[in-house]
Amino acid sequence: MDIAIIGANGDVGRALAVQIISRQLLSPRQRLQLVGRREGGSASALHGFRADLYDAFAEITPEIDVAFSPEDVAADLILFCAGRTAPTSSSQMVSRHDLALSNRAVFESYAQSLARRGHGEELVIVVTNPVELGVEVFSRYLDPHRVLGMGAYQDTMRLRREIAADFGVRRQRVHGYMLGEHGDALVPILSRFWIYGFDEAENARALQRLRGDRHPSQFAATVLSQKAALATYLKNGEVEQAFRYAEAQPPDMRAVLLPLVTHIAGAKTAVSTAAVTAEMAEQILTGAQSVIPAQVSLTSEDWFGPAGVLGVPVICSLRGWTRVTDLDVDDEERDCLLAAAATIRDRLASWSAS
Repeated sequence: MDIAIIGANGDVGRALAVQIISRQLLSPRQRLQLVGRREGGSASALHGFRADLYDAFAEITPEIDVAFSPEDVAADLILFCAGRTAPTSSSQMVSRHDLALSNRAVFESYAQSLARRGHGEELVIVVTNPVELGVEVFSRYLDPHRVLGMGAYQDTMRLRREIAADFGVRRQRVHGYMLGEHGDALVPILSRFWIYGFDEAENARALQRLRGDRHPSQFAATVLSQKAALATYLKNGEVEQAFRYAEAQPPDMRAVLLPLVTHIAGAKTAVSTAAVTAEMAEQILTGAQSVIPAQVSLTSEDWFGPAGVLGVPVICSLRGWTRVTDLDVDDEERDCLLAAAATIRDRLASWSAS
């Protein structure tokens, strides 16, 4: 098993390389390919980064090589981190539309090259935003069942972490999902929520505490209003107040707002993004089937909605994802997922037409 990081000279790509080696996801006989651009600073920086990795992890480092074009990519697992990232600014919120217009050509070039030159068994994890656009592009050229976006996994881990913090348990004990879009059209799936070790009555009380009087259908609108409130703080340079405001929200809302403030405050979220991507890759590399929430390209036969890209829990292994699971949700959550799917379809259509 060889791994390629496309966009290895970026913040996420560099942090991801460190995660892969430190977690020993590759043996010294396997290969890590660092892929960048020959233009700019990548050509020299990646050779230096390669040497630094050997220096840092001498006893456990896999073979590392450097590549500078889509045609040179050769790996079994491809972690796609290339392209433009959202700006970090206390006066500017993230524009996914601008990211889409900038990154569409990058997605296309690598997807086309893999279709022409790959061995046909590559597994692609899209990290670059918009994740849904990356999944849609790669799924047009490759087997859709071998393309996953990491957004739903990251959002789910954030949700579970925030819930765990409120109840004083480890994240691994929390079961619940954050599905839909890796953007504003997020859908917390709490109808199947539980905390391992809690009995039925305790879980019912925990769910009531999490939801309060809010309904799933109100979540998307609440996200937009809360982001607008944060924007006021950030435009005035009141970053500390923005964090306090976000930290005072319920766990599902914190899972959305805190990463946004972190990024715009200038710290970015490269470390956390790399860590959860490596964790997702680690689950896949075990070879066993596991349930992984991810953005995937669905047909109308895969779930209860129309064809399109959506974040859902899928059964996944080294051969890719096979089927959707854990979508026995309540009616409100079902409607929210259908609405999120429609939003994503509209956005993909708009980005393709622009």
